[in-house]
Amino acid sequence: MSGTDLRIQKTYAALTRAFTDLLKAKSFEQITVKELCDAAIVRTATFYNHFSDKYEFADFVIRDTLQRYHRSDEDLSSLSGQAYYEKLISDALTLLENNTDLLRSLASDSMLWSLSEVIRSSMHDELLVHLIDDKSAGHDLAAEPELLTEFIIGGLEQTVRWWFTAPDPIPAATLKEQMLSSVLRLIF
Repeated sequence: MSGTDLRIQKTYAALTRAFTDLLKAKSFEQITVKELCDAAIVRTATFYNHFSDKYEFADFVIRDTLQRYHRSDEDLSSLSGQAYYEKLISDALTLLENNTDLLRSLASDSMLWSLSEVIRSSMHDELLVHLIDDKSAGHDLAAEPELLTEFIIGGLEQTVRWWFTAPDPIPAATLKEQMLSSVLRLIF
């Protein structure tokens, strides 16, 4: 969004703030585009010039949050081996933990597909490259890099779904510790 016109940035920021505030009071399904626009002081026509519906907007909010996180976490690309995987899992779960209210509000049946797709698209290629590099470096992986990539991402997707929808999920620190331990057993 940084290369976007300043007026558009301000519109997106106002919509995102209003969306986050509305999600504190009601479920995603209960929020209407008109209500969102009224709260953000943005014309409904302006909203529809940028987004086809509230689902596309929610997807934008999730992706924007992830992009801002990735820009602030440049250290990950310079790591390799076990340190890479430790930071990848730890940072991914920290991102979820830091945005729990927003993501839990969006973790309804209608938005679970979007959360899963964001996880998949943000991690797949980079994780696969690291696994291929580790195999080339002589690490004895539990499976082929392509299969491990799918297994790890699928496990993270399902774990996130469970964690956000469980009535009494385990503490975030425990989740982080157990996920990291499980993933590292598969790789090293």
